[in-house]
Amino acid sequence: MRKWIKIEGRERRRKVIRKKIVGTNERPRLSVYRSITNLYAQLVDDIAGKTVLSLSTTSPDIREKCKKDAGNVKAL
Repeated sequence: MRKWIKIEGRERRRKVIRKKIVGTNERPRLSVYRSITNLYAQLVDDIAGKTVLSLSTTSPDIREKCKKDAGNVKAL
């Protein structure tokens, strides 16, 4: 039951923020999701409805760079 309350609160906050922030081609919106093990980031053009760029720590090239600093603030 408590898990659903957290999810509903997160969705409510997301809706409030998304009403105010709109990404354009010149200035895309940065969307970041942090899971327990990985980070995911996207640059989004809301007018065209497309993702301009996406990165995550699951991709091989970024994983190689962060491998030596795993578990450290420097890895982020």
